[in-house]
Amino acid sequence: MRRKIFLFFCSVCLFTAATAQNTTVKGAVSDTAENKQLQHAVISLFQKKDSTLSHFTRTNASGNFNIHNVIPGKYVVLVTFPRFADYADEIEVTDKEVDLGKIALTLKSTLLKEVIVRSGSAIRIKGDTTEFTADSFAVKEGATVEDLLKMLPGFQVNSKGEVVAQGKRVDKVLVDGEEFFGDDPTMATQNINSKAVDKVQVFDTKTEQQNLTGITTGSEGKTINIKLKEDSKKGAFGKFHAGTDFQDYLDAKGLYNRFVGKKKLSVYGTKSNINTGSLNWEDRQKLGMEDDFEYDEIGGYYYSFGNDDGFSDWSLRGLPNSHTLGGLFINKWNEDKHSINATYRFNRLGTTNEGSTFTQNILPTNVNYRNRFTNSKGFNRQHALSGKYEWKIDSLASLKYTVSGIYKTTTLDEAVESEALNANRSLMNTSRQKRDSENERMQQDHQLVYRQMFNKKNRLLITTLRFGLVEDDQLGMNRTETEFYKNGVVDSSDVIDQLRRFKGQSKTMGVKTTFSEPISNKVSLIVDLAHNRNLSESYRNTFNKSNNGKYETLAPLYSNNFDFNAYSNSGSAIMRYMDKKWRMAFGSGISS
Repeated sequence: MRRKIFLFFCSVCLFTAATAQNTTVKGAVSDTAENKQLQHAVISLFQKKDSTLSHFTRTNASGNFNIHNVIPGKYVVLVTFPRFADYADEIEVTDKEVDLGKIALTLKSTLLKEVIVRSGSAIRIKGDTTEFTADSFAVKEGATVEDLLKMLPGFQVNSKGEVVAQGKRVDKVLVDGEEFFGDDPTMATQNINSKAVDKVQVFDTKTEQQNLTGITTGSEGKTINIKLKEDSKKGAFGKFHAGTDFQDYLDAKGLYNRFVGKKKLSVYGTKSNINTGSLNWEDRQKLGMEDDFEYDEIGGYYYSFGNDDGFSDWSLRGLPNSHTLGGLFINKWNEDKHSINATYRFNRLGTTNEGSTFTQNILPTNVNYRNRFTNSKGFNRQHALSGKYEWKIDSLASLKYTVSGIYKTTTLDEAVESEALNANRSLMNTSRQKRDSENERMQQDHQLVYRQMFNKKNRLLITTLRFGLVEDDQLGMNRTETEFYKNGVVDSSDVIDQLRRFKGQSKTMGVKTTFSEPISNKVSLIVDLAHNRNLSESYRNTFNKSNNGKYETLAPLYSNNFDFNAYSNSGSAIMRYMDKKWRMAFGSGISS
Protein backbone atom coordinates (compact mmCIF):
# COMPACT_ATOMS: atom_id res chain seq x y z
CA MET A 1 0.00 0.00 0.00
CA ARG A 2 2.81 2.40 0.88
CA ARG A 3 4.52 1.54 -2.40
CA LYS A 4 1.39 2.50 -4.37
CA ILE A 5 1.05 5.78 -2.48
CA PHE A 6 4.72 6.55 -3.12
CA LEU A 7 4.35 5.85 -6.90
CA PHE A 8 1.23 7.99 -7.04
CA PHE A 9 3.02 10.84 -5.25
CA CYS A 10 5.97 10.58 -7.67
CA SER A 11 3.60 10.62 -10.67
CA VAL A 12 1.87 13.74 -9.37
CA CYS A 13 5.21 15.43 -8.81
CA LEU A 14 6.45 14.52 -12.29
CA PHE A 15 3.20 15.74 -13.86
CA THR A 16 3.40 18.99 -11.93
CA ALA A 17 7.03 19.48 -12.89
CA ALA A 18 6.30 18.75 -16.55
CA THR A 19 3.39 21.16 -16.53
CA ALA A 20 5.45 23.82 -14.87
CA GLN A 21 8.10 23.59 -17.59
CA ASN A 22 5.77 25.09 -20.20
CA THR A 23 4.78 28.76 -20.14
CA THR A 24 3.06 31.46 -22.22
CA VAL A 25 4.43 34.22 -24.43
CA LYS A 26 2.02 37.10 -25.04
CA GLY A 27 1.97 40.60 -26.44
CA ALA A 28 0.25 43.00 -28.83
CA VAL A 29 1.07 44.33 -32.32
CA SER A 30 0.31 47.88 -33.45
CA ASP A 31 1.01 50.35 -36.25
CA THR A 32 3.50 53.12 -35.32
CA ALA A 33 2.05 55.60 -37.82
CA GLU A 34 -1.65 55.41 -36.93
CA ASN A 35 -1.19 53.81 -33.49
CA LYS A 36 -3.88 51.21 -34.18
CA GLN A 37 -3.92 47.51 -33.39
CA LEU A 38 -3.07 45.13 -36.26
CA GLN A 39 -5.31 42.09 -36.68
CA HIS A 40 -4.02 38.85 -38.26
CA ALA A 41 -0.36 39.74 -37.85
CA VAL A 42 1.81 36.61 -37.95
CA ILE A 43 3.89 35.81 -34.84
CA SER A 44 6.46 33.02 -35.14
CA LEU A 45 8.84 31.59 -32.54
CA PHE A 46 12.07 30.01 -33.80
CA GLN A 47 14.52 28.02 -31.74
CA LYS A 48 17.72 30.04 -31.68
CA LYS A 49 20.02 27.03 -31.85
CA ASP A 50 18.82 25.71 -35.24
CA SER A 51 16.27 28.31 -36.51
CA THR A 52 13.47 25.71 -36.67
CA LEU A 53 9.90 26.92 -36.20
CA SER A 54 8.58 26.14 -32.72
CA HIS A 55 5.24 27.97 -32.49
CA PHE A 56 3.01 30.02 -34.76
CA THR A 57 -0.10 32.19 -34.21
CA ARG A 58 -1.94 35.31 -35.40
CA THR A 59 -3.18 38.38 -33.53
CA ASN A 60 -6.88 38.69 -32.73
CA ALA A 61 -9.21 41.60 -33.51
CA SER A 62 -7.63 43.59 -30.65
CA GLY A 63 -4.10 43.00 -31.92
CA ASN A 64 -3.25 40.70 -28.99
CA PHE A 65 -1.68 37.26 -29.16
CA ASN A 66 -0.93 34.38 -26.78
CA ILE A 67 1.42 31.48 -27.46
CA HIS A 68 0.90 28.65 -24.98
CA ASN A 69 2.98 25.61 -23.98
CA VAL A 70 6.35 27.17 -24.79
CA ILE A 71 9.27 25.15 -23.42
CA PRO A 72 11.90 27.29 -21.65
CA GLY A 73 14.86 28.21 -23.82
CA LYS A 74 16.26 30.84 -26.16
CA TYR A 75 14.09 31.88 -29.10
CA VAL A 76 13.88 34.37 -31.95
CA VAL A 77 10.46 36.02 -32.20
CA LEU A 78 9.44 37.23 -35.67
CA VAL A 79 6.40 39.44 -36.36
CA THR A 80 5.26 40.00 -39.97
CA PHE A 81 2.40 41.93 -41.54
CA PRO A 82 1.84 42.97 -45.20
CA ARG A 83 3.47 46.29 -46.20
CA PHE A 84 5.21 46.54 -42.81
CA ALA A 85 8.84 45.81 -42.05
CA ASP A 86 9.44 42.54 -40.23
CA TYR A 87 10.17 42.74 -36.51
CA ALA A 88 12.70 40.29 -35.09
CA ASP A 89 14.12 39.99 -31.57
CA GLU A 90 15.80 37.42 -29.35
CA ILE A 91 14.02 36.38 -26.16
CA GLU A 92 14.69 33.90 -23.39
CA VAL A 93 11.74 31.95 -22.00
CA THR A 94 11.82 30.76 -18.39
CA ASP A 95 9.16 29.04 -16.34
CA LYS A 96 7.37 32.37 -15.88
CA GLU A 97 5.01 34.04 -18.34
CA VAL A 98 6.76 36.30 -20.89
CA ASP A 99 5.01 39.55 -21.78
CA LEU A 100 6.53 41.23 -24.85
CA GLY A 101 4.27 44.25 -24.40
CA LYS A 102 3.23 46.32 -27.42
CA ILE A 103 5.28 45.56 -30.54
CA ALA A 104 5.18 48.50 -32.96
CA LEU A 105 5.64 47.85 -36.70
CA THR A 106 6.76 50.42 -39.24
CA LEU A 107 5.64 50.77 -42.84
CA LYS A 108 8.38 49.82 -45.29
CA SER A 109 7.69 53.00 -47.26
CA THR A 110 8.72 55.15 -44.28
CA LEU A 111 11.98 53.38 -43.57
CA LEU A 112 15.30 54.99 -44.48
CA LYS A 113 17.37 53.38 -47.21
CA GLU A 114 20.07 52.52 -44.68
CA VAL A 115 17.64 50.30 -42.72
CA ILE A 116 17.91 46.65 -43.61
CA VAL A 117 14.61 44.77 -43.66
CA ARG A 118 14.76 41.10 -42.78
CA SER A 119 13.50 39.03 -45.74
CA GLY A 120 14.26 35.47 -44.73
CA SER A 121 11.19 34.84 -42.55
CA ALA A 122 9.55 31.42 -42.31
CA ILE A 123 6.10 32.66 -43.29
CA ARG A 124 5.23 35.52 -45.63
CA ILE A 125 1.80 36.73 -46.77
CA LYS A 126 1.55 38.66 -50.02
CA GLY A 127 -1.99 39.34 -51.25
CA ASP A 128 -3.82 36.00 -51.34
CA THR A 129 -0.56 34.01 -51.39
CA THR A 130 1.01 32.57 -48.25
CA GLU A 131 4.64 31.48 -48.60
CA PHE A 132 6.53 29.13 -46.29
CA THR A 133 10.31 28.74 -46.19
CA ALA A 134 10.87 24.98 -46.16
CA ASP A 135 14.13 24.95 -44.17
CA SER A 136 12.43 26.74 -41.27
CA PHE A 137 10.41 23.62 -40.44
CA ALA A 138 12.10 20.57 -38.95
CA VAL A 139 11.27 17.24 -40.63
CA LYS A 140 12.76 13.78 -40.33
CA GLU A 141 15.57 12.57 -42.57
CA GLY A 142 14.28 11.38 -45.93
CA ALA A 143 10.95 13.19 -45.48
CA THR A 144 8.76 13.99 -48.48
CA VAL A 145 6.81 17.13 -49.30
CA GLU A 146 3.79 15.47 -47.67
CA ASP A 147 5.70 15.22 -44.38
CA LEU A 148 6.70 18.88 -44.74
CA LEU A 149 3.09 19.97 -45.32
CA LYS A 150 2.04 18.26 -42.09
CA MET A 151 4.40 20.61 -40.23
CA LEU A 152 3.09 23.83 -41.81
CA PRO A 153 0.53 25.87 -39.84
CA GLY A 154 -3.00 25.55 -41.23
CA PHE A 155 -2.29 22.33 -43.18
CA GLN A 156 -3.86 18.90 -42.68
CA VAL A 157 -3.03 15.68 -44.56
CA ASN A 158 -5.20 12.56 -44.24
CA SER A 159 -4.31 8.90 -44.76
CA LYS A 160 -5.10 9.08 -48.51
CA GLY A 161 -2.68 11.97 -49.01
CA GLU A 162 -5.45 14.55 -49.47
CA VAL A 163 -4.37 17.99 -48.25
CA VAL A 164 -6.50 20.68 -46.63
CA ALA A 165 -4.90 24.13 -46.49
CA GLN A 166 -6.43 27.04 -44.60
CA GLY A 167 -9.73 25.17 -44.36
CA LYS A 168 -10.01 24.38 -48.08
CA ARG A 169 -9.10 21.25 -50.02
CA VAL A 170 -5.99 21.41 -52.19
CA ASP A 171 -7.03 20.38 -55.71
CA LYS A 172 -3.86 21.23 -57.62
CA VAL A 173 -0.12 20.96 -56.90
CA LEU A 174 2.43 22.72 -59.10
CA VAL A 175 6.20 22.31 -59.17
CA ASP A 176 7.97 25.56 -60.08
CA GLY A 177 4.67 26.82 -61.46
CA GLU A 178 4.17 23.85 -63.77
CA GLU A 179 1.74 20.93 -63.59
CA PHE A 180 3.38 17.80 -62.18
CA PHE A 181 1.11 14.95 -63.29
CA GLY A 182 -1.79 17.39 -63.08
CA ASP A 183 -4.54 14.90 -62.24
CA ASP A 184 -2.75 13.56 -59.17
CA PRO A 185 -1.33 16.06 -56.64
CA THR A 186 0.07 13.19 -54.54
CA MET A 187 2.65 12.44 -57.25
CA ALA A 188 4.47 15.59 -56.13
CA THR A 189 3.68 15.57 -52.41
CA GLN A 190 4.55 11.90 -51.84
CA ASN A 191 7.60 11.58 -54.08
CA ILE A 192 9.63 14.81 -53.97
CA ASN A 193 12.11 15.01 -51.09
CA SER A 194 11.53 17.90 -48.71
CA LYS A 195 15.25 18.79 -48.78
CA ALA A 196 14.84 19.77 -52.44
CA VAL A 197 12.15 22.34 -51.59
CA ASP A 198 12.95 26.03 -51.18
CA LYS A 199 9.46 27.54 -50.76
CA VAL A 200 5.89 26.28 -50.44
CA GLN A 201 3.27 28.71 -51.73
CA VAL A 202 -0.49 28.33 -51.24
CA PHE A 203 -3.22 30.41 -52.88
CA ASP A 204 -6.82 30.13 -54.08
CA THR A 205 -7.49 28.06 -57.19
CA LYS A 206 -9.02 30.51 -59.68
CA THR A 207 -9.69 30.53 -63.39
CA GLU A 208 -8.30 33.31 -65.54
CA GLN A 209 -11.82 34.73 -65.76
CA GLN A 210 -12.13 34.86 -61.95
CA ASN A 211 -8.77 36.61 -61.63
CA LEU A 212 -9.88 39.15 -64.20
CA THR A 213 -13.34 39.96 -62.84
CA GLY A 214 -12.58 39.51 -59.16
CA ILE A 215 -15.83 37.51 -58.76
CA THR A 216 -15.61 34.00 -57.33
CA THR A 217 -18.11 31.42 -56.14
CA GLY A 218 -16.52 31.01 -52.72
CA SER A 219 -16.23 27.25 -53.22
CA GLU A 220 -12.83 27.28 -54.92
CA GLY A 221 -10.12 25.05 -53.53
CA LYS A 222 -6.44 25.75 -52.95
CA THR A 223 -3.37 25.42 -55.14
CA ILE A 224 0.10 24.61 -53.81
CA ASN A 225 3.21 25.65 -55.72
CA ILE A 226 6.41 23.84 -54.70
CA LYS A 227 9.47 25.93 -55.55
CA LEU A 228 12.60 23.80 -55.75
CA LYS A 229 16.09 24.92 -54.75
CA GLU A 230 18.33 25.83 -57.64
CA ASP A 231 20.77 23.01 -56.91
CA SER A 232 17.85 20.55 -56.91
CA LYS A 233 16.90 21.51 -60.46
CA LYS A 234 20.00 19.77 -61.73
CA GLY A 235 20.65 16.06 -61.87
CA ALA A 236 18.15 13.38 -60.94
CA PHE A 237 16.27 11.95 -58.01
CA GLY A 238 13.81 9.10 -57.57
CA LYS A 239 11.88 6.98 -55.14
CA PHE A 240 10.88 3.33 -54.99
CA HIS A 241 8.99 1.29 -52.42
CA ALA A 242 7.54 -2.20 -52.42
CA GLY A 243 5.77 -4.53 -50.01
CA THR A 244 4.71 -8.14 -50.42
CA ASP A 245 3.80 -11.31 -48.55
CA PHE A 246 5.75 -13.28 -51.23
CA GLN A 247 2.58 -15.17 -52.13
CA ASP A 248 -0.63 -13.32 -52.93
CA TYR A 249 -0.07 -9.60 -52.46
CA LEU A 250 2.30 -7.05 -53.94
CA ASP A 251 2.29 -3.27 -53.74
CA ALA A 252 5.11 -1.41 -55.50
CA LYS A 253 5.60 2.13 -56.77
CA GLY A 254 8.56 3.83 -58.45
CA LEU A 255 9.25 7.39 -59.61
CA TYR A 256 12.27 8.87 -61.40
CA ASN A 257 12.91 12.56 -62.16
CA ARG A 258 15.62 14.03 -64.35
CA PHE A 259 16.44 17.76 -64.67
CA VAL A 260 18.60 19.12 -67.49
CA GLY A 261 18.51 22.89 -67.60
CA LYS A 262 14.88 23.83 -68.05
CA LYS A 263 13.96 20.35 -69.21
CA LYS A 264 12.23 18.03 -66.81
CA LEU A 265 11.55 14.36 -67.41
CA SER A 266 9.60 12.15 -65.00
CA VAL A 267 8.47 8.55 -65.30
CA TYR A 268 6.60 6.37 -62.82
CA GLY A 269 5.06 2.93 -62.54
CA THR A 270 2.94 0.98 -60.06
CA LYS A 271 1.95 -2.63 -59.54
CA SER A 272 -0.56 -3.58 -56.86
CA ASN A 273 -2.89 -6.34 -55.66
CA ILE A 274 -4.32 -4.27 -52.82
CA ASN A 275 -5.55 -1.10 -54.60
CA THR A 276 -6.37 0.16 -58.07
CA GLY A 277 -3.10 2.01 -58.57
CA SER A 278 -5.28 5.04 -59.16
CA LEU A 279 -3.48 8.36 -59.30
CA ASN A 280 -6.54 10.61 -59.07
CA TRP A 281 -7.55 12.34 -55.86
CA GLU A 282 -11.25 12.89 -56.27
CA ASP A 283 -11.95 9.31 -57.32
CA ARG A 284 -12.75 10.21 -60.90
CA GLN A 285 -10.83 10.98 -64.07
CA LYS A 286 -9.72 14.57 -64.58
CA LEU A 287 -8.06 14.04 -67.95
CA GLY A 288 -4.80 15.50 -66.61
CA MET A 289 -5.86 19.00 -67.68
CA GLU A 290 -5.75 22.31 -65.88
CA ASP A 291 -9.01 23.12 -64.12
CA ASP A 292 -9.65 26.35 -66.04
CA PHE A 293 -12.03 25.07 -68.71
CA GLU A 294 -15.16 27.22 -68.68
CA TYR A 295 -18.09 25.36 -70.21
CA ASP A 296 -20.61 28.16 -69.66
CA GLU A 297 -24.17 27.30 -70.73
CA ILE A 298 -23.57 24.18 -72.80
CA GLY A 299 -21.29 21.90 -70.78
CA GLY A 300 -22.98 18.86 -69.32
CA TYR A 301 -25.84 18.53 -71.80
CA TYR A 302 -24.54 15.12 -72.84
CA TYR A 303 -26.18 12.91 -70.22
CA SER A 304 -26.52 9.59 -72.00
CA PHE A 305 -23.61 7.89 -70.25
CA GLY A 306 -22.19 7.76 -66.73
CA ASN A 307 -18.83 9.27 -65.85
CA ASP A 308 -17.50 6.71 -63.37
CA ASP A 309 -13.75 6.39 -63.62
CA GLY A 310 -13.53 2.68 -62.92
CA PHE A 311 -9.95 3.12 -61.70
CA SER A 312 -10.72 4.62 -58.31
CA ASP A 313 -10.40 2.93 -54.93
CA TRP A 314 -13.71 4.54 -53.99
CA SER A 315 -15.72 2.32 -56.37
CA LEU A 316 -13.47 -0.72 -56.06
CA ARG A 317 -15.26 -4.02 -55.42
CA GLY A 318 -13.33 -7.26 -55.10
CA LEU A 319 -9.65 -8.17 -55.44
CA PRO A 320 -7.69 -5.90 -57.80
CA ASN A 321 -4.75 -6.56 -60.07
CA SER A 322 -3.54 -3.18 -61.27
CA HIS A 323 -0.72 -1.78 -63.39
CA THR A 324 0.00 1.91 -63.99
CA LEU A 325 2.63 3.58 -66.15
CA GLY A 326 3.13 7.26 -66.89
CA GLY A 327 5.50 9.95 -68.02
CA LEU A 328 5.89 13.73 -67.89
CA PHE A 329 7.97 16.09 -70.03
CA ILE A 330 8.40 19.85 -69.44
CA ASN A 331 10.62 22.23 -71.37
CA LYS A 332 11.14 25.94 -71.97
CA TRP A 333 13.33 27.45 -74.67
CA ASN A 334 14.18 30.60 -76.63
CA GLU A 335 14.33 32.80 -73.51
CA ASP A 336 11.17 31.14 -72.14
CA LYS A 337 9.10 32.36 -75.09
CA HIS A 338 8.10 28.78 -75.79
CA SER A 339 7.07 26.17 -73.22
CA ILE A 340 5.56 22.71 -73.35
CA ASN A 341 4.05 20.38 -70.74
CA ALA A 342 3.03 16.87 -71.82
CA THR A 343 1.87 13.85 -69.81
CA TYR A 344 0.88 10.29 -70.65
CA ARG A 345 -0.71 7.67 -68.41
CA PHE A 346 -1.68 4.04 -68.89
CA ASN A 347 -3.95 2.19 -66.46
CA ARG A 348 -4.75 -1.51 -66.47
CA LEU A 349 -7.04 -2.95 -63.81
CA GLY A 350 -8.56 -6.38 -63.40
CA THR A 351 -10.95 -7.21 -60.56
CA THR A 352 -12.49 -10.40 -59.21
CA ASN A 353 -15.41 -10.23 -56.82
CA GLU A 354 -17.55 -12.77 -55.00
CA GLY A 355 -20.37 -11.49 -52.83
CA SER A 356 -23.40 -12.70 -50.95
CA THR A 357 -26.33 -10.85 -49.40
CA PHE A 358 -28.91 -12.25 -47.00
CA THR A 359 -32.00 -10.12 -46.35
CA GLN A 360 -34.96 -10.52 -44.00
CA ASN A 361 -38.04 -8.40 -44.67
CA ILE A 362 -40.37 -7.96 -41.70
CA LEU A 363 -43.77 -6.78 -42.94
CA PRO A 364 -47.01 -6.11 -40.99
CA THR A 365 -48.60 -9.28 -42.37
CA ASN A 366 -45.70 -11.68 -42.89
CA VAL A 367 -41.96 -12.24 -43.01
CA ASN A 368 -39.93 -13.20 -46.10
CA TYR A 369 -36.30 -13.72 -46.96
CA ARG A 370 -34.07 -13.11 -49.97
CA ASN A 371 -30.59 -14.53 -50.61
CA ARG A 372 -28.33 -13.20 -53.38
CA PHE A 373 -24.97 -14.54 -54.62
CA THR A 374 -22.76 -12.61 -57.07
CA ASN A 375 -19.63 -13.59 -58.98
CA SER A 376 -18.05 -11.02 -61.29
CA LYS A 377 -14.86 -10.33 -63.22
CA GLY A 378 -13.96 -6.95 -64.69
CA PHE A 379 -11.16 -5.62 -66.84
CA ASN A 380 -10.47 -1.90 -67.46
CA ARG A 381 -7.81 -0.40 -69.67
CA GLN A 382 -7.13 3.27 -70.30
CA HIS A 383 -4.74 5.54 -72.19
CA ALA A 384 -4.73 9.22 -71.21
CA LEU A 385 -2.71 11.97 -72.88
CA SER A 386 -2.59 15.69 -72.11
CA GLY A 387 -0.46 18.56 -73.29
CA LYS A 388 -0.02 22.31 -73.13
CA TYR A 389 1.98 24.57 -75.44
CA GLU A 390 2.44 28.28 -74.75
CA TRP A 391 4.00 30.87 -77.06
CA LYS A 392 4.84 34.33 -75.73
CA ILE A 393 4.65 36.22 -79.01
CA ASP A 394 6.05 39.41 -77.48
CA SER A 395 5.93 41.25 -74.16
CA LEU A 396 2.18 41.94 -74.61
CA ALA A 397 0.74 38.95 -76.47
CA SER A 398 0.66 35.19 -75.86
CA LEU A 399 -1.02 32.10 -77.29
CA LYS A 400 -1.78 28.93 -75.31
CA TYR A 401 -3.07 25.63 -76.65
CA THR A 402 -4.17 22.81 -74.33
CA VAL A 403 -5.34 19.36 -75.33
CA SER A 404 -6.31 16.19 -73.53
CA GLY A 405 -7.62 12.83 -74.63
CA ILE A 406 -8.71 9.48 -73.25
CA TYR A 407 -9.29 6.09 -74.81
CA LYS A 408 -10.85 3.60 -72.42
CA THR A 409 -12.21 0.06 -72.72
CA THR A 410 -14.15 -1.86 -70.06
CA THR A 411 -15.41 -5.43 -69.97
CA LEU A 412 -17.56 -7.05 -67.27
CA ASP A 413 -18.75 -10.63 -66.81
CA GLU A 414 -21.24 -11.10 -63.97
CA ALA A 415 -23.31 -14.03 -62.75
CA VAL A 416 -26.06 -13.50 -60.16
CA GLU A 417 -28.17 -16.11 -58.41
CA SER A 418 -30.98 -15.22 -56.02
CA GLU A 419 -33.83 -16.88 -54.17
CA ALA A 420 -36.89 -15.64 -52.28
CA LEU A 421 -38.36 -17.60 -49.39
CA ASN A 422 -41.52 -17.19 -47.36
CA ALA A 423 -41.86 -17.21 -43.56
CA ASN A 424 -41.57 -21.03 -43.52
CA ARG A 425 -38.32 -20.85 -45.53
CA SER A 426 -40.06 -22.41 -48.54
CA LEU A 427 -39.07 -21.25 -52.00
CA MET A 428 -41.18 -18.52 -53.61
CA ASN A 429 -38.96 -17.96 -56.65
CA THR A 430 -35.39 -18.39 -57.88
CA SER A 431 -33.43 -16.39 -60.44
CA ARG A 432 -30.25 -16.98 -62.43
CA GLN A 433 -28.82 -14.04 -64.31
CA LYS A 434 -25.83 -13.75 -66.67
CA ARG A 435 -24.70 -10.28 -67.74
CA ASP A 436 -21.82 -9.42 -70.08
CA SER A 437 -20.84 -5.96 -71.30
CA GLU A 438 -18.16 -4.33 -73.44
CA ASN A 439 -17.72 -0.56 -73.30
CA GLU A 440 -15.49 1.73 -75.32
CA ARG A 441 -15.07 5.48 -74.80
CA MET A 442 -13.03 8.10 -76.61
CA GLN A 443 -12.92 11.65 -75.27
CA GLN A 444 -10.89 14.70 -76.28
CA ASP A 445 -10.83 18.38 -75.36
CA HIS A 446 -9.08 21.24 -77.16
CA GLN A 447 -8.72 24.85 -76.08
CA LEU A 448 -6.91 27.78 -77.70
CA VAL A 449 -6.47 31.01 -75.71
CA TYR A 450 -5.15 34.28 -77.14
CA ARG A 451 -4.17 36.91 -74.59
CA GLN A 452 -3.40 40.50 -75.58
CA MET A 453 -2.21 43.18 -73.18
CA PHE A 454 -1.77 46.85 -74.09
CA ASN A 455 0.50 49.72 -73.16
CA LYS A 456 -2.27 51.09 -70.96
CA LYS A 457 -2.10 49.33 -67.61
CA ASN A 458 -4.87 46.78 -66.88
CA ARG A 459 -6.30 46.94 -70.41
CA LEU A 460 -6.61 43.31 -71.49
CA LEU A 461 -8.24 41.20 -74.22
CA ILE A 462 -8.70 37.42 -73.93
CA THR A 463 -10.27 35.21 -76.61
CA THR A 464 -10.91 31.50 -76.06
CA LEU A 465 -11.83 28.84 -78.63
CA ARG A 466 -12.91 25.42 -77.47
CA PHE A 467 -13.83 22.06 -79.00
CA GLY A 468 -14.77 18.86 -77.19
CA LEU A 469 -15.74 15.43 -78.46
CA VAL A 470 -17.07 12.36 -76.65
CA GLU A 471 -17.88 9.03 -78.35
CA ASP A 472 -19.33 5.98 -76.59
CA ASP A 473 -19.91 2.46 -77.87
CA GLN A 474 -21.45 -0.22 -75.63
CA LEU A 475 -22.61 -3.76 -76.18
CA GLY A 476 -24.29 -5.78 -73.42
CA MET A 477 -25.98 -9.17 -73.02
CA ASN A 478 -28.54 -10.04 -70.36
CA ARG A 479 -30.06 -13.50 -69.85
CA THR A 480 -32.27 -14.04 -66.82
CA GLU A 481 -34.15 -17.24 -65.96
CA THR A 482 -36.77 -16.99 -63.20
CA GLU A 483 -38.82 -19.87 -61.73
CA PHE A 484 -41.90 -19.30 -59.54
CA TYR A 485 -42.89 -21.86 -56.90
CA LYS A 486 -46.24 -22.87 -55.47
CA ASN A 487 -46.40 -25.31 -52.53
CA GLY A 488 -42.71 -26.10 -53.07
CA VAL A 489 -43.21 -27.05 -56.76
CA VAL A 490 -42.30 -25.02 -59.89
CA ASP A 491 -45.53 -23.40 -61.06
CA SER A 492 -44.25 -21.19 -63.88
CA SER A 493 -41.06 -19.73 -65.36
CA ASP A 494 -39.92 -16.71 -67.29
CA VAL A 495 -36.88 -16.08 -69.50
CA ILE A 496 -35.42 -12.73 -70.50
CA ASP A 497 -32.76 -12.89 -73.20
CA GLN A 498 -31.73 -9.46 -74.46
CA LEU A 499 -28.95 -7.63 -76.29
CA ARG A 500 -28.36 -3.99 -75.42
CA ARG A 501 -26.56 -1.69 -77.87
CA PHE A 502 -25.65 1.93 -77.21
CA LYS A 503 -23.92 4.46 -79.43
CA GLY A 504 -23.54 8.07 -78.43
CA GLN A 505 -21.66 11.16 -79.51
CA SER A 506 -21.35 14.70 -78.16
CA LYS A 507 -19.64 17.68 -79.78
CA THR A 508 -19.12 20.91 -77.87
CA MET A 509 -17.90 24.09 -79.59
CA GLY A 510 -17.57 27.54 -78.14
CA VAL A 511 -15.92 30.94 -78.38
CA LYS A 512 -15.64 33.57 -75.69
CA THR A 513 -14.08 37.05 -75.73
CA THR A 514 -13.39 39.11 -72.61
CA PHE A 515 -12.20 42.72 -72.59
CA SER A 516 -11.05 44.70 -69.55
CA GLU A 517 -10.88 48.49 -69.72
CA PRO A 518 -9.49 50.55 -66.80
CA ILE A 519 -11.69 53.57 -66.08
CA SER A 520 -9.40 54.82 -63.31
CA ASN A 521 -6.57 53.49 -61.18
CA LYS A 522 -9.08 51.65 -59.01
CA VAL A 523 -12.08 50.98 -61.26
CA SER A 524 -12.24 48.67 -64.28
CA LEU A 525 -15.01 47.57 -66.64
CA ILE A 526 -14.99 43.93 -67.78
CA VAL A 527 -17.19 42.91 -70.71
CA ASP A 528 -17.50 39.43 -72.19
CA LEU A 529 -19.42 37.84 -75.05
CA ALA A 530 -19.78 34.10 -75.64
CA HIS A 531 -21.35 31.67 -78.09
CA ASN A 532 -21.61 27.95 -77.41
CA ARG A 533 -23.22 24.98 -79.07
CA ASN A 534 -23.58 21.32 -78.18
CA LEU A 535 -24.61 18.64 -80.66
CA SER A 536 -25.45 15.29 -79.05
CA GLU A 537 -26.92 12.05 -80.30
CA SER A 538 -27.79 8.95 -78.32
CA TYR A 539 -29.02 5.62 -79.67
CA ARG A 540 -29.81 3.18 -76.88
CA ASN A 541 -31.68 0.09 -78.12
CA THR A 542 -32.57 -3.24 -76.56
CA PHE A 543 -33.40 -6.32 -78.65
CA ASN A 544 -35.12 -9.53 -77.56
CA LYS A 545 -34.05 -12.87 -78.93
CA SER A 546 -36.27 -14.11 -81.73
CA ASN A 547 -37.21 -17.69 -82.53
CA ASN A 548 -34.44 -17.85 -85.14
CA GLY A 549 -31.85 -17.27 -82.40
CA LYS A 550 -31.02 -13.71 -83.48
CA TYR A 551 -31.47 -10.55 -81.43
CA GLU A 552 -33.67 -8.57 -83.79
CA THR A 553 -36.95 -7.86 -81.95
CA LEU A 554 -36.84 -4.30 -80.61
CA ALA A 555 -38.00 -3.80 -77.00
CA PRO A 556 -39.44 -0.24 -77.08
CA LEU A 557 -39.78 -0.02 -73.28
CA TYR A 558 -36.00 -0.33 -72.87
CA SER A 559 -35.02 1.75 -75.93
CA ASN A 560 -34.43 5.47 -76.23
CA ASN A 561 -33.08 7.41 -79.24
CA PHE A 562 -32.65 11.16 -79.58
CA ASP A 563 -30.70 13.98 -81.18
CA PHE A 564 -30.13 16.98 -78.95
CA ASN A 565 -28.86 20.31 -80.27
CA ALA A 566 -28.37 23.25 -77.89
CA TYR A 567 -27.18 26.77 -78.69
CA SER A 568 -26.32 29.61 -76.34
CA ASN A 569 -25.41 33.26 -76.66
CA SER A 570 -24.47 35.23 -73.58
CA GLY A 571 -22.96 38.52 -72.51
CA SER A 572 -22.12 40.28 -69.27
CA ALA A 573 -20.66 43.50 -67.93
CA ILE A 574 -18.91 43.82 -64.56
CA MET A 575 -17.55 46.85 -62.72
CA ARG A 576 -14.61 46.08 -60.43
CA TYR A 577 -13.19 48.31 -57.71
CA MET A 578 -9.81 47.52 -56.10
CA ASP A 579 -7.53 49.40 -53.76
CA LYS A 580 -5.12 48.38 -51.00
CA LYS A 581 -7.91 47.52 -48.56
CA TRP A 582 -11.11 46.94 -50.55
CA ARG A 583 -12.13 44.72 -53.43
CA MET A 584 -15.64 44.95 -54.85
CA ALA A 585 -17.29 43.77 -58.05
CA PHE A 586 -20.84 43.96 -59.34
CA GLY A 587 -22.50 43.45 -62.68
CA SER A 588 -25.13 41.63 -64.69
CA GLY A 589 -25.46 39.37 -67.70
CA ILE A 590 -27.96 38.05 -70.21
CA SER A 591 -28.17 34.68 -71.93
CA SER A 592 -30.40 33.13 -74.58
